Amino acid sequence: GPLVIGGIEFSREDDIENMEKLSNLFGQVFYTMILTPGDASIAETWRGLSTDVWALADHAAHAPALALPVAMCLYNYFWWEGAQSLQPNVLAGWRAAQLMYIAVSHARCNDPQLPAMHYFIQQCHLRWRYLLMLASEVGRHLITDRRDVGSARTVLASLRAYFDELRRLPNSGLLHGATPHEVNFNADYYPAAVARQGPVWRNPLQDVPIASFLEAHYPTIRGELDAILASAGTFNALDSQTRNAETQFGPRGDDWLTAYMFRKGEAIPSVCQHAPRTCELLASRPEIAKCRMGGSGAGFLRMRPGGRLKPHFGNAPRLSVHLGLIVPDGEIRMSVGYESVRWAEGKVIVFDDTYIHQVVHNGIEPRYVMNVWMCHPCDPQDGKAPGEEVPAYCEGPPGPIHQLGLQVLPQQQ
Repeated sequence: GPLVIGGIEFSREDDIENMEKLSNLFGQVFYTMILTPGDASIAETWRGLSTDVWALADHAAHAPALALPVAMCLYNYFWWEGAQSLQPNVLAGWRAAQLMYIAVSHARCNDPQLPAMHYFIQQCHLRWRYLLMLASEVGRHLITDRRDVGSARTVLASLRAYFDELRRLPNSGLLHGATPHEVNFNADYYPAAVARQGPVWRNPLQDVPIASFLEAHYPTIRGELDAILASAGTFNALDSQTRNAETQFGPRGDDWLTAYMFRKGEAIPSVCQHAPRTCELLASRPEIAKCRMGGSGAGFLRMRPGGRLKPHFGNAPRLSVHLGLIVPDGEIRMSVGYESVRWAEGKVIVFDDTYIHQVVHNGIEPRYVMNVWMCHPCDPQDGKAPGEEVPAYCEGPPGPIHQLGLQVLPQQQ
């Protein structure tokens, strides 16, 4: 019969359906809690859910169809030790990794004979990559921050075993098979470009036309940001208007604030009225205004001092472009895959955010960038001007998603 836990009926087989159910439940309560921080009843509901998730984790050892949903909930909502802690929750992260490996096995994702079509329909590409991210980031934290070599040895031995198993599979998506941080989602679509460019693109001004465009218009864009910041409370108001219901990225809800001007090719008038010239500039670019994929958009991002963005994957297929607007002194860096970068005012960074990436801000003032999530340059239709060709760096065999004739898959994030 069905599996009923806490009044919710779960499937004994379909863990993707279970993931949607559990994600909806946690997501609604978490997002309501962010919007109404003083609401005692919501806080109480969340405390109950926080206890329940560990009970579900214990159930998952005997009911493998719960492993995927519980692993993703632990990652999505319990990555940090607490609302004011900059420390990852090692217990939650490591339990999530162990459950994700159960989820890999449950869907036969580690079976080399599994047909490619089933590999993607069962979201094996997602399971494996989250598994490697969870295990590698927990292991790294244990060594670099906690100096806990004993625990790190256990985690990293498991990571090595997971990595070796993935390397033997036909659809691993690994570039060289040398490091877990090679995993990314764009490789499923445009592997030739991913292999040539890596996580941080070497020649952005040459390879991505919008890069030089943004740098040329830095004074205009920076001027409109300065005007918004001169008006107290405006940026926070724009964030609350354009924020999506989302999972926990930083330990605090305001670690990462956004003022989006475009989403999915559509301008957002309530923000554009505060930055009309910037919106006009963005509207002239097909990479933004003609880009309809779900994860596309453009706007200002603020990272607060002491803020963190946890390790995560962006939605594929896309590319990220950052124009540094206000970059204070201090340790402010972003890790992308196996590389690390720092912003500079007036300069563009082009990076593939479908690699594991995270941000650390130990400076004393907020950092602001213009963020563009653009259609991938190798997409022949989406985000292109009429008659625009695909760049030469895209040439090569198509990725498995296109070979199999699959549509762009929605990604849990």
